Amino acid sequence: MYKCYQDNIVAGDESFPLSWVICENLFYLAMWTLTGFLLWSLWMPFGLPLLTIVWAILVVICQILLKKHNCSGCYYYGKMCHLGWGKIAAAMFKQDSGNPKMGTKLAFFYILPPPLVSLTALAFAIIKRPAWIYWFMLALFVILNAASFPVRKKGCGLCAMREACPGSAAKSIENKGGI
Repeated sequence: MYKCYQDNIVAGDESFPLSWVICENLFYLAMWTLTGFLLWSLWMPFGLPLLTIVWAILVVICQILLKKHNCSGCYYYGKMCHLGWGKIAAAMFKQDSGNPKMGTKLAFFYILPPPLVSLTALAFAIIKRPAWIYWFMLALFVILNAASFPVRKKGCGLCAMREACPGSAAKSIENKGGI
């Protein structure tokens, strides 16, 4: 575990049920897929949904890098955290092989895209007036992203790393400033 995390471990669940891990990952997968759908028709040079392709590549790269820089130094490395990523990190990378500062920067991947995609898709929808399905998917995207806050906070609230993790949604008030 990264040394910067060791003094801030608190009581938490040692392992999470597989059903929880599957549901939370399907939740994120749904949001990433909806993003791809919303970006699909925004820019299509040569008839290719270029933004969706770039988005898919970005998701894969960020997920791999997050496992290296965050999960390889986590308390749950090799264990079943609420996302199951500790097990994935252990299968892919040596323990403590990442850089926690880089991991913190990569965590913005979960913060920046939702408002940017929402605003871009809304502008597209107003200008191009797409079919009702686009409006429905945009509304679903906004609802799922709003729902992600309590879902993430619940998982983080049960995590032993909630005070140490820079991306924790469940830090105590006195530890909101970070490590």
